[in-house]
This record gives sequence, C-alpha cells and structure tokens, in this order.
Amino acid sequence: MIRSTSRANLFLIELVINLLLFGLCAAVCVSLLLAARSMGQKSERLTQGLYIAQSAAEQLRAGITPPTEWEGGYTVLITDTQNVDQNIPLYRIEVLQNGESCFTLEEVAIP
Repeated sequence: MIRSTSRANLFLIELVINLLLFGLCAAVCVSLLLAARSMGQKSERLTQGLYIAQSAAEQLRAGITPPTEWEGGYTVLITDTQNVDQNIPLYRIEVLQNGESCFTLEEVAIP
C-alpha cells in the first residue's frame, strides 16, 4: 500500500513539473511571437516610408509637386537645403507616420 501511494505521489510531482515546464516554454514562445510581430510592423513601416520617399523624389524630379498626405497616415515633408558648391537644388524628404519620422532622404539633388 505504501509503495502505490509513493508512486502516485511521484507521478503527480512529475506531472506538475512537466506542466510548469510546458507553461514556461509556452510563455517564451508567446514572447518570441510578439517580438517577431513587432519587428514585422517596424519593417513594414520602414519599407512603406522608403517607397513613399522614393515616389516623392521621382515626382519632384518630374516637376510635379508630391502630395503631403499619403495613404496609411503618412505625411511627407520636403525641405530645401542650401547647396553652396553648385546651382543644383537639394531637398530633404522626410516621411512621417502619425507624427513620428519613419524614413528620411538627405540631400536629394533634383536637376
């Protein structure tokens, strides 16, 4: 009788330890998935900012004034910068999403 009781207790202790390990592994996996999701969102934001800045630069080069508001809450700020050496105008194109800078093109020369 004593042997069966001690075996049952050992089995329950082993089961509890396994459940704790499983819970710990699940928590680590969830945190990794959340970190991956955050990295994906940052990457998407940066890529979209790059595409918008590139599009704005191409529109400037074509002589078209690019819009300041873009789809997805993106805003484009275009600033003239002084070019002391040559007569080529330089621009700084900054892309913001919800007021936070997500991509900037420095010294874009538009002949």
